[in-house]
Amino acid sequence: MKKWIPVVLLSICSLQKPASAAPGKKITDTVVKNLSCENLTVDSIYKSITPAAFHTYYHIPATNWKFTSGGLELGACWGLSSAQRRMFYLARFEEKEDLSKADLLRKTLDMFRGAELTEQQSGRGGARMVSTPLNQLEVIRYSDQSLLHSWAREDVKPDGLFPLLNRGYKENLKGQTVWKTLKLDLQRSQQQHFFRGGNVAMITGESQARNQVDNLLTMTKLEKNLKGNRLTLLNLRWGLTSQHVVVAKEVYDQGAYFIIFVYDSNAPLITNIVHFDKKKKTFYAPGIGVNVVPDTPDREIGVFIVDEEERAPIEAAMLRYYRAECNK
Repeated sequence: MKKWIPVVLLSICSLQKPASAAPGKKITDTVVKNLSCENLTVDSIYKSITPAAFHTYYHIPATNWKFTSGGLELGACWGLSSAQRRMFYLARFEEKEDLSKADLLRKTLDMFRGAELTEQQSGRGGARMVSTPLNQLEVIRYSDQSLLHSWAREDVKPDGLFPLLNRGYKENLKGQTVWKTLKLDLQRSQQQHFFRGGNVAMITGESQARNQVDNLLTMTKLEKNLKGNRLTLLNLRWGLTSQHVVVAKEVYDQGAYFIIFVYDSNAPLITNIVHFDKKKKTFYAPGIGVNVVPDTPDREIGVFIVDEEERAPIEAAMLRYYRAECNK
């Protein structure tokens, strides 16, 4: 055992050292601009993210749909929002693809789901395929200009990324045939996000809005996140059975209000708005509420920040990618 100790220590230490790169080397792509390779860190990556990285042009052009799971009627909004945040950070468009179309399709669907399908023994001794968290996420290069661009040209470019994701493919896993498509994998992601104990807080307490203290704490954390380019998933609650998840992208201080621009899977081809009334310390989402709760668009809503734990694997993937780019 002793002979292995120096090797292990060497491996651990190498992860802590900053990337060695040519002096003054900087990286620009569809996500960052002039990212310095000197003293590369997660924070420096966030600071180098260009505002255009979160533009509507990079939205997933799929509108939320409903499906039934576990006796509950769910929408795919949570799965879509989680996938959209990963896509903003981990997709590099208009670059030479490192993978075949088949591998791009598989890795993109795994990224959207945040998990991979693996074999597990059932209680009766048979095998079944279950989703298990990915060991690590990856930055992926695409030659397409964006998902939206490939969707708009589906009739003339059927091998574009979004048409391929929509059609999906069959994969043989451990002797079982599993169908993988955008909708199926996002539904699997939705189930993974929805059916967990931590969500109990969002269906207890007040029927819709939260108290002013909770609202102010939420807005304070959200403002800090967004000013640091840290995209944040928000669960919007109009009532116990009327909730919707969006991705907060930017925040602007408009004096009496904070205006929060969001990706909304009910209207993916635009950027929607949530706003916070500083005096009342309350949240509203009239343009979104029309789609979720008809005839009550001006109702105060409860806002919950969710899935902050998903940030760590995304950050690790970006850091690995840019370290490798700096060392080229």
